[in-house]
Amino acid sequence: MTADTRDFPDPLFCAEGELSALMRTFDWSATPLGSPDLWPAALRTSVQMMLASKQPMYLAWSSDLIALYNDAYRPILGMDKHPRALGARTADVFGQDGYPALKSVFDAALNGESAAFQNLLVPLMRSGYLEECYFDVGYTPVYVDSQVEGVFSSVCETTERVLSARRTTSLAALTSALIGAEDSQDVLRAATEGVERNPYDLPCLLLYLADAQGTLVLTGTAGLGPAEVQRWTDLPESWSTQRSLRVLTVEPLRAGPWPEPVEQLALLPLAVPGAAAPLGLLAVGLNPRQKADSTYLDFLRLFSAQLVAALHAAHLSGELRRRHAELDARNRALQAFEEWTRDLTVDLDPYDLIGRAQSRIRSLIPLDAAVYYEREGDRWYVKRLLGQYGDEELARLHAGGLAHDSTGNLRIPSETGEPFYQDLYDGSTDHLGSHMTHVTATAMVPLRTSRGLRGVFGLAMFGRAGWTPIERTTIETVGRSLSLALDRSEQVAELARERERLAGQTAALASANEELEAFAYSVSHDLRTPVRHILGFSTLLRKSFGAELGATADRYLGIIDQSASRMNVLIDAMLDLSRTSRQPLRSGIVDLGALVAAVRSEVEVDALDRLVTWKIQPLPLVTGDQDLLRQVMLNLLSNALKYTSGTSTPVIEIWAEERSDACEVFVRDNGVGFDPRYQDKLFGVFQRLHRAEDFEGTGVGLANVRRIIARHGGQVSAHSVLGAGATFSFTLPNDRVQVAASRRPSEVTP
Repeated sequence: MTADTRDFPDPLFCAEGELSALMRTFDWSATPLGSPDLWPAALRTSVQMMLASKQPMYLAWSSDLIALYNDAYRPILGMDKHPRALGARTADVFGQDGYPALKSVFDAALNGESAAFQNLLVPLMRSGYLEECYFDVGYTPVYVDSQVEGVFSSVCETTERVLSARRTTSLAALTSALIGAEDSQDVLRAATEGVERNPYDLPCLLLYLADAQGTLVLTGTAGLGPAEVQRWTDLPESWSTQRSLRVLTVEPLRAGPWPEPVEQLALLPLAVPGAAAPLGLLAVGLNPRQKADSTYLDFLRLFSAQLVAALHAAHLSGELRRRHAELDARNRALQAFEEWTRDLTVDLDPYDLIGRAQSRIRSLIPLDAAVYYEREGDRWYVKRLLGQYGDEELARLHAGGLAHDSTGNLRIPSETGEPFYQDLYDGSTDHLGSHMTHVTATAMVPLRTSRGLRGVFGLAMFGRAGWTPIERTTIETVGRSLSLALDRSEQVAELARERERLAGQTAALASANEELEAFAYSVSHDLRTPVRHILGFSTLLRKSFGAELGATADRYLGIIDQSASRMNVLIDAMLDLSRTSRQPLRSGIVDLGALVAAVRSEVEVDALDRLVTWKIQPLPLVTGDQDLLRQVMLNLLSNALKYTSGTSTPVIEIWAEERSDACEVFVRDNGVGFDPRYQDKLFGVFQRLHRAEDFEGTGVGLANVRRIIARHGGQVSAHSVLGAGATFSFTLPNDRVQVAASRRPSEVTP
């Protein structure tokens, strides 16, 4: 080409832009069009209009369809065709891509026919590969003296719009197909339909899903023939560690609608965010006529994300169904066993329980035999059978007992403590030869109680193999229920034996207590006479010797008198304690507040010279023996006054607290207290924690309190810190407590 630098007198190439400049310097004389100053007016006008337009335009002139175009059309040509397309024949420019399909359109336009197309597929080689392109285009004949001399094309590329709509439609269809997907097969079916619906963007796919062990296994394919599938049956090791989208080049695959093979795969891990392991891996063949740009890859991410969501939902749904099935099986098993578990309220023979369990489980699972075995020595014997052995010789062998060492179906569960299933029975397990050929599946459940292994609950099917998860759940639920029932039965029997033994012991103890109380009363009563004699003769001695009695003898007689008087006090205390045990309870409503007020008035007489602060809160009405409860309060309040005798500001508090099962009454003082190490001795007979010369007493009062409260069904307790007072309390069961009239807490200082 030789540049033509002449300035044209008209503005043919005067528009701004690269193409105007290029056309000004282009050697048009070397083309069939010749020099521009010789061009017909129609051509010049068309070129002027085209160069001034911002719309992509293409002008094919003469029968050779010489190419002219504007700046807006350059991106459509791409670097492969511009600028060499300028002034070239259209057949030479697009002969290897778009022209063969459009030749008839150009021929029709040269014959005077106009045409317009929307989203017309025109494959173009413009970026180093044959690209799938779409255009809105109109073809208009250009006339010179009533003769068509060229074809004018107005073009708008719609590739991005077409691809976006196509991919959006694919995602929407996938969403619709995945609605209600219940398992991985539904998800695979939806993915396969996606390939069939859009083979352009999804020429083929390989779907690998994790099995129960977490291994990725090829689960489904689409768009590939058997030979191609065979290449990818085993997951390449490098793929298994894939954690993000990756595009890799592979050997050509015959897939998709184009003549060109698929040479790239996009690997997309199917992973739930935050999950430790992926659900699977999706390998998608890439469109050989589209670049794997960010838009294309985003579409694939959305496609795989929908599969992940559906797989996760299907997994959760399956897990939920499984749990519901297990729950339903448990409920049905529990419902079936509800009747016989209620029978535990009466005495049931253990073998009757086992028979009921066999009947119940046979109503839930189609069984041919339910057999219960117990071990005696080194052999197992049938204790309960429901159904049939299915073989006469097998029945005879069972009657003689099965050897523990050689009968694996009994030995294994008895030693492991776990159910032993055989979905397909292995004849070598029990060494029973041809007598077990009719058995297809067995389940053996060890039955354990608190005493250990009781036996083995065996189930067998003739003709059907395998135990479903629901059946296993049912069997194990029944086994656990039966074990509990047998344990309860054993405990009931043991409890009955224990009750008989305790009843005998109780009767003997009651008799011994009666004898002991009678003995204590008799001894206490009989001791009065010798003590009276001691005091009497001591008096006679004093009178007999008169003034002759020396100081030493007088002191000795004084000690005798004091000891005898002390003995009388102790005898009276023992008699009171004996009467407390022997006296029958006369229960009635007792106003504990009024009772405390009366006792307080009585004991205050001995402390008129002391300023005692009483803090008494509202006390309830209770059911009990008025006289005996009075003794309780008399002892507690007397002790409180006695052990605060050395306190400058004595305070005695009395209140009650409600518990869930009892009412507890408290008496607290700020006296000398006691050493908490010895509080267990407080309520024993003749037990005292202070010296007699410091505080008088018999050591029987608190023992009497304990006995009275025990007869009312309650308990007594005491808490103290030495030198910081003491708190005594007793409880009365709630069935003895009544609602008290409301009183405000009082603090009284006489």
